[in-house]
Amino acid sequence: MFDRPAHMEPMFPREQPALVALAMKVYAEAAELGGMVHPVTKKEIARLLRHINSYYSNLIEGEHTTPAEIEKAVKRDYSEDEEKKRLQKLSLAHIEVQELIDKRFEAGEDVNVCSTDFICRIHKEFYERVPEHFLTIKNPDNGEVITMVPGELRTHDVRVGRHVAPDWKSLPEFMKRFEETYTSDTVVGHRKLVTAAASHHRLAWIHPFLDGNGRVTRLFTYAFMRKVGIDSHGLWTLSRGLARRAEEYKGMLASADSERKGDYDGRGNLSEKALTEFSRFIFEVAADQVLFMKKLLALDGLYNRIEGYVNRRADNTLIDEKPLRVEAKHVLTEVMMRGEIARGEVPRLIGLGERTATALIKQLLEEELVVSDSHKAPIRFHIPGKVVGHYFPDLYPMGTI
Repeated sequence: MFDRPAHMEPMFPREQPALVALAMKVYAEAAELGGMVHPVTKKEIARLLRHINSYYSNLIEGEHTTPAEIEKAVKRDYSEDEEKKRLQKLSLAHIEVQELIDKRFEAGEDVNVCSTDFICRIHKEFYERVPEHFLTIKNPDNGEVITMVPGELRTHDVRVGRHVAPDWKSLPEFMKRFEETYTSDTVVGHRKLVTAAASHHRLAWIHPFLDGNGRVTRLFTYAFMRKVGIDSHGLWTLSRGLARRAEEYKGMLASADSERKGDYDGRGNLSEKALTEFSRFIFEVAADQVLFMKKLLALDGLYNRIEGYVNRRADNTLIDEKPLRVEAKHVLTEVMMRGEIARGEVPRLIGLGERTATALIKQLLEEELVVSDSHKAPIRFHIPGKVVGHYFPDLYPMGTI
């Protein structure tokens, strides 16, 4: 039997000027990012980033699927290969749960993201969407097979690597402490921002569920960042940055599990220095990802990349892509900048007759380069999987599209 922790203090990192400045920088840059594109276009990019978030969250867990398979999963077009299908369903679950979170915020709900109810709801919604065999957990110490109930706190003790998680009987107490601390009236201003990093670690440290804690923690942090206004309405993804530094991320999580080291390491049972370094790491990753998306969404660059894609289609230089009229670039760049346009505007935009415009709209809709709610409704900006690498290079690793 292992000695299990009775406390998880400190709950906040040391408020070093450099950490506070970094958090405030992310806040300012994220606010600027959120205003860079039209609201309709923003919604479409946020939809794409849910897919990307699922890809990278899976990658962190050692589960690798491809963007193309994720796109198919969203359309319920599952692979006949059982392993690929399993990974598709994992990705789809992540996408749908993140979308549920987004809808709650978009509806104006005052969501208490630190509550046990909310965190358990994330777990429940995720695991009700995946194959049942994901609920069967084998204890590596004694071989006991346990069936996990979606959304319920664990009823067994666990150890993850060197980390001995709290006694399962004490979980309600730890979760209550988590909620009360991070939703306290004293958590305001920059401290609320810094809490996004500290709470990420402390939730992972509590390890409230038998399995899925990493996924739930990342979805929780996404929700927390929406709550405090540094998510840019879904226009950037922390998971991409964490996956790119996965070993460092896991090492930093483990380091922040460590016990206090001497009188200069805070006053709690856990290391304040390690939590501070972890928090700085999270904000370094966040700053990198926000700046990356700001570069991708700069209008001149995005405009030129869309034009370049259409030019290659018009020149018939893209393998497995049929030709597309060069005038399509005027339509696609316009819907990107304005979010949507009336169909009647297309003849003017392309400088050609109505019949040609109608045929072009039909092709764009068939290829999902634009979407529309009906045959007379305006056409809107859309990003099918096949253009992600052209419009947004490096969002996915090379060779995975």
